[in-house]
Amino acid sequence: MERRFLLDASSVVQALKLGNLRVIYGNYIQWLTVYEVVNALWKEALLAGSISVEEASNLVEVFAETVKLVEVLSPHPYEAEILETAAKLGLTAYDASYVVLAIRNGLSLVTEDRVLREKAKGVVKAVSLREVL
Repeated sequence: MERRFLLDASSVVQALKLGNLRVIYGNYIQWLTVYEVVNALWKEALLAGSISVEEASNLVEVFAETVKLVEVLSPHPYEAEILETAAKLGLTAYDASYVVLAIRNGLSLVTEDRVLREKAKGVVKAVSLREVL
């Protein structure tokens, strides 16, 4: 059985930090994920200090290469559905965009956000990265 996943930024960052990118290859992200991953690594390096700027830069380079090996989805033309889903599930529009794209593309959502996983489970399969590694 083919495993098809839409990974959010939290799961991509976790996979990068673990050095385990095989789950990403051939799967899906959305274009917002690119900015969110870079921003998350910036926060870890420059605000939290949990990784060095050099390590963050290296991870961004690895991620940039990884993006070439995934399908990048767009939330357009699903804006109205995203807003409706956000209201229905009590999510931000950003989080709802992952839910809608997973549904529309027949994908399981992979996220480290426990609240998003729980709220999404009623409408789409939602799992953590460790469940698919």
